Amino acid sequence: MIKTLLPALALVVGTTAFAQTHFSDDFNDVNLTGWTSTDNDNDAPVAGANNFDIWYAADMSGAFAQFGAGSAVSRSWANNVVYSPNNFLVSPAINLTAAPGVGLTLMWEVGSIESTASSWYEEHYAVYVSTSNTPATMIASAPVYEETLPAGETVFARTVDLSAYAGQTIYVMFRHYNCTDENALVLDNVVVKNLQPNDASVDGVVLNRYAQTSSNNTLAVSVKNAGFNPITSIQLNWNDGADHIQTINGLNIAPGATVNVNHPTAVSYATAVEENIAVTISQVNAAVDSDPSNNTGSAKINTVSALEEKSVVIEEGTGTWCQWCPRGAVAMDYMVNTYPNDFIGIAVHNGDPMTVAEYDAAANFSGYPSSNVDRVLLGQTVSQNAFNSYYNARKDLIVPAGMSVAATGAGNTVSIVATATFRTPFAAANYRLGVIVIEDDVTGTTSAYNQANAYAGGANGAMGGYESLPNPVPAAQMVYDHVGRALLGGYDGQANSVPAVITDGQVVNYTFNYTIPATSTRANMHAVAVLIDQSNGEIVNAIQGSLSGASLGEVETIGMEVYPNPATDVVNVKFVGNGGDYQIAITDLAGRQVASTSLVNASGAQSVALPIAEFSAGNYLVTIAKDGASYTQNLIVK
Repeated sequence: MIKTLLPALALVVGTTAFAQTHFSDDFNDVNLTGWTSTDNDNDAPVAGANNFDIWYAADMSGAFAQFGAGSAVSRSWANNVVYSPNNFLVSPAINLTAAPGVGLTLMWEVGSIESTASSWYEEHYAVYVSTSNTPATMIASAPVYEETLPAGETVFARTVDLSAYAGQTIYVMFRHYNCTDENALVLDNVVVKNLQPNDASVDGVVLNRYAQTSSNNTLAVSVKNAGFNPITSIQLNWNDGADHIQTINGLNIAPGATVNVNHPTAVSYATAVEENIAVTISQVNAAVDSDPSNNTGSAKINTVSALEEKSVVIEEGTGTWCQWCPRGAVAMDYMVNTYPNDFIGIAVHNGDPMTVAEYDAAANFSGYPSSNVDRVLLGQTVSQNAFNSYYNARKDLIVPAGMSVAATGAGNTVSIVATATFRTPFAAANYRLGVIVIEDDVTGTTSAYNQANAYAGGANGAMGGYESLPNPVPAAQMVYDHVGRALLGGYDGQANSVPAVITDGQVVNYTFNYTIPATSTRANMHAVAVLIDQSNGEIVNAIQGSLSGASLGEVETIGMEVYPNPATDVVNVKFVGNGGDYQIAITDLAGRQVASTSLVNASGAQSVALPIAEFSAGNYLVTIAKDGASYTQNLIVK
C-alpha cells in the first residue's frame, strides 16, 4: 500500500515544481486502514451468506490487473444474494491547510466487475467532500461527483477540482447507492494532489510484441493529462538507438483523461531482430513538461523470420457444485468441435473430486464459471459467444516460436517431449516450457460427481441439453471432458527449460516424465505443451497431442525446418524421418498446390530442395504428410 498523510509543506506550485501529493491510497495492503466503512441501510444477508453489503478490501486483480493486489469494493450482488447498497466509505483526515489552491485535485479510478459483460455494470455512486467526517452531515450537501457506470471500459479515471478546499482539513466519502442486483463497484488509487499546468504522463506503450519482417507496426503511447491545462500538442520520441522525434498537434486531452496517441513513424525491421524501444515525451503544449519524472516508457518488439501457427488456450474455472458451470462445458465442447486445430480448452476444477490443488490455486479465478485466455486475459466471462470472441481476437497473433509435442512409453509410464522452434533471436529470453495433462470422458460414481444445474427445466434458457436434465444432474448421467489432471513443470513451466540466449531457428526441447494414475485412461488423455513468457505469465503458444501414441505427436517428432525463410529462389525442407513414405507439398493460401515431391521409405535425416523462383511473392504453406497425419509451416516468398 502507498498511503500518505503528508504534513503541508510551504512550497509554491509553479511551472517547474513537481506536483505535491497530500494523500494517496492504492489499497494494496488489502486493508481499509484509516477509512471508515458504514452499512447505512443495515440490510441483513440471507441466512448462511456472507454480508458483502459494506465497503471492504479485496484483491480484484483478476478483473482489474492494473489495480494491483488490493482495492476497495462494495457489492450490489454476491454469491446469489441481491443487495441494494447504501454504503459509505470515508477517508482519513486530509490536511490541506498549507496546500495551494492552484491545481488542487481529487483523483480516483473506478470500475464495475461486469463492465464488459451483458448488463450488470450499472453501479451508481457519488463522491462527497466535507470538513466533517460524519456521513449524515456529508450527504446533507451536494456531491462533488455522481455517476452510474457505463459499459465498455474496464477502468474509469475521474477527477474533481478541490481548489475551494485549499487551507482546510477535509474528508472524502464514496457512497455506493441507488442500484441493485448488478455486481461490484471497485475503487482504487485515491489521490489528492496539486497538479502542474502542463504535465503529460506516459501510462503505457502499445506495440506489437512480435511482428513479421518488413511490416509496419504502429507505436501507440497512452498519454494521461496529469496537469490542469488541456493538452493540445506533445513532442514524442521513440528510440531504438536512433531518435524518431515528432511533434503531434491537434490533440484535446482534458485534465485527468487518457488518450492513445500514435507516433507517425512506424516501427519496421527487414530482418529477424530483437529491439528495445524507449519512449519519451519531451514537450507539452510547446513547452517543457512541468514534471519530467513520468515522461518515459518502453516496449519490446521481435520480428520473426517465419510465421508459425498459434493455438488459443482457454482455461475455465469450473466445479460440480457450480450451478452455472454447465454453460462452460457447453461452450468448451462447441469450441473444440468448431476449431479442433488451434483451440485448446482446459477445465480447471474447484472444490470437487477432479480438483488439482496447484492448478486451482494458481489460476486464481475471480468467480465460477470464469476463464483465463492465454493467461493474459484473466477472469473473463464464460459463454459460447465470449469464447468465440476471445479466439477470434487472438488466433492470428504472431508468435515467436512454433510448437510440437510427442509422447512415448508403454503402460502407465509416459515421456512427453515439448519442443519450441524459435523464429526470432533473444539476448535474454525469459521463457519456460511446460506440459498440462488433460483427460476426456471422466466419470464418477459418488454424489460429489453430481453436477449442479441452474438450467434444469429451461427457466434460464436452452443450454446444450442441460435444460432437459435435473438439478443436480446425477453422476451416472455426467461425463466430464477437458479435465486438467496434472501440471508438469508447474503452473509457470519448467525452470531452465529454455536458454536465455536464443538464435533465429533454434530448436529447444524438454522431456517431462509422467505416471498415469490407475484411475485414468491413457487413450482419453492429452498433453498440452505450452511456452510461457515469464515476464507476464502469458501462454504465447501451445499445441496438444494425444498420450495414446497415435496422434499429432508422431509426425511432429520429425523436427521439420524450412529455410531460408523468407526465400527467393530455392527453399530447403529438412526433417528426420522415422521410416515410411512422406509427401512434401507447397500450397498457396487459396489451397492450390504449386509444388510437390515424395520420399519413399525415408528414415533418418532428410533434406529436400524445392525451386520457387517462379512463385509470386507472398505467403505459402509447406506441408509434410505421412499416414494421414501432417505438419505444416509457413513460407514467405519474396
